[in-house]
Amino acid sequence: MRVLFVSLNHSIAFGGVERWMMDAGAGLVARGHDCAMLGRPGAPWVRAARQRGLRVHEDHYGPWIARVARTRAVMQAERPDVVVAKGKKAARMAAWGRATGARGRVALFFGLTHELDPERWVDRYTWRRTDAGITVAHGASRWYAEHGFGPATKLHALWKGVELAPFDLGIATRVATREALGLADDELAIGTACRMAWQKGIDHLLDAIRIVHGRIGRARFFIVGDGRERPEIEAAARDLDGTVRFLGQRDDVPALLAALDLFVQPSRQEVMVQTTLEAMAAGRAVVSTRTVGADEAIEDGASGVLVPVGDPAAMAEAIAALAVDARRRAALGRAARARVESTFTMTHMLDRAEQVLARIAVGGQ
Repeated sequence: MRVLFVSLNHSIAFGGVERWMMDAGAGLVARGHDCAMLGRPGAPWVRAARQRGLRVHEDHYGPWIARVARTRAVMQAERPDVVVAKGKKAARMAAWGRATGARGRVALFFGLTHELDPERWVDRYTWRRTDAGITVAHGASRWYAEHGFGPATKLHALWKGVELAPFDLGIATRVATREALGLADDELAIGTACRMAWQKGIDHLLDAIRIVHGRIGRARFFIVGDGRERPEIEAAARDLDGTVRFLGQRDDVPALLAALDLFVQPSRQEVMVQTTLEAMAAGRAVVSTRTVGADEAIEDGASGVLVPVGDPAAMAEAIAALAVDARRRAALGRAARARVESTFTMTHMLDRAEQVLARIAVGGQ
């Protein structure tokens, strides 16, 4: 099978979809498939894909019509069976490329709900021109079908996956990582990892920290990641008197997650957030907002704790309860790791990806 992955992302801190594309592409190549990436020249995710040994086209530039033509040219060169496009603009360009001489069935990859609006004619048009949608949770598939982007058989849920080895190493080096962070043995480390954007719910996390600050003894908070909104976010945390430490973009995220005592996922809208699965792979107790699909990754009360979206008070109460209960944190962490091992490894994801992409390639729904 031949697969072309397309993303127009050019932010300095690329997101989970680009990471999934690289993981899926590398894994499928290792299984004998032919995969390539298409992105903007010099985009950080494109550089990262090339560093992983993936074949990359940096041909997405120029006026809009030129980008359509370049997308078609790459499709003609690669002859994909399936084009997996992140975002509706990329999906339209691929669909028009196919309609004007290229080959490949076009699948629109959804990382969120609300990416298509039934009130917008261009979104309805985009959905008609694409062959399939790929979501990262069954709940997201239901959301799109219920909002006019059906039939349900056109939507394929493809859960994400995690490579366990880096997290095993992170667990093994937990003490050394905590020492490097300046954490004392009796200090509680609470944190998150995400692209630095308000969309990620960081303001709600900061509000929750304000509520619990001073209530839970020796606690320190860490935020891993970077992005265009980082200066504004750091400014918003100044009243916390250095309680929150911003670590920036890091290459040692598995080790940092393993060094935490509690991971918090405050997202507003993301579906089955990748860093939630990664924190679970690191054996951490997780407090997550109940975004679409969160309950497919986390069994509430068993392998993590779910709280309402946009409710800093509920988030704060969950953090405070787990902060003083080391035994429960450990139990949740063990259950979280077992959940990933049973359902969300990279092998599981690649098995599912092969099945979904094969169905799309032959027009199956």
